Amino acid sequence: MKTQFATLTLAVLGGLGAMVVPGVSQAGNVGTYGSCFGGSKSQAITAAGHTPVAVAALDAASLNGLSGLILESCGGYLSSKINADVTSAVNNGMLLVIDDWGPDGSTSAALPGTPALTWVYAPGSQIDLVAGMPFITGPGGTLTNTSLDGGNSSNHGYTTSPMPAGIQRLLTTSDPSQTVAVGYAFGNGHVVYNAMPLDAYLPGGWISGSPIAPGVLTYLTNILANSNMITTTCASSGYTGTQLLWCQKICESGLTGKELDVWLQRWIRQFR
Repeated sequence: MKTQFATLTLAVLGGLGAMVVPGVSQAGNVGTYGSCFGGSKSQAITAAGHTPVAVAALDAASLNGLSGLILESCGGYLSSKINADVTSAVNNGMLLVIDDWGPDGSTSAALPGTPALTWVYAPGSQIDLVAGMPFITGPGGTLTNTSLDGGNSSNHGYTTSPMPAGIQRLLTTSDPSQTVAVGYAFGNGHVVYNAMPLDAYLPGGWISGSPIAPGVLTYLTNILANSNMITTTCASSGYTGTQLLWCQKICESGLTGKELDVWLQRWIRQFR
């Protein structure tokens, strides 16, 4: 998201003071929806500096104010979960992290932006890192090429499709042509899609005692802490109506100088 948060004194906006400088991850509310085998995402969310929020429904009201959402998809049916409200929330600045147990030919059509990737269901036990990814090291620790190896099913599938422009490969199998996880921008937000059963290895999950459990926790924590993926926007901060429009004018429109000063003074007169 292109913003001017680095140059604005956002304290004048009161509740907007916690919004991000470009490239700097700030604390936000991260929702969790669904559970396949009981794994808790709260530890990863908290370690990444955010606040976990249980989400009961994937509608606009429930998603309002979320900086991120971890969505669990058990046994397929991803298209029934990523609805227009979820897509809109991502477009407005939310990070959507998907933990998909059933990747198949219908997966890409369900994702925001419908990236041209063909996914297949094919469980495997070896995951390799794509070199240079910023999530390899973070508040959750440091990952190596063995951190995610040896699970009952470290991954549940992959794509061998060439990466379209703007789609970043995050993880592969031992065969570098088989991509297991991808990340990409959509509107003002981001999507991280994992063809992996992360939930089973997280604290309290079905096989949380597995040797790869620490690596899975590190991976999810560092994804949530990545400054290029989770941001806070006017919309994701919960602003609506006039406040939303004015906040976007001040923080997201690219205004500078006297034009920007006019909107800042207008905000101060109206809302302080």
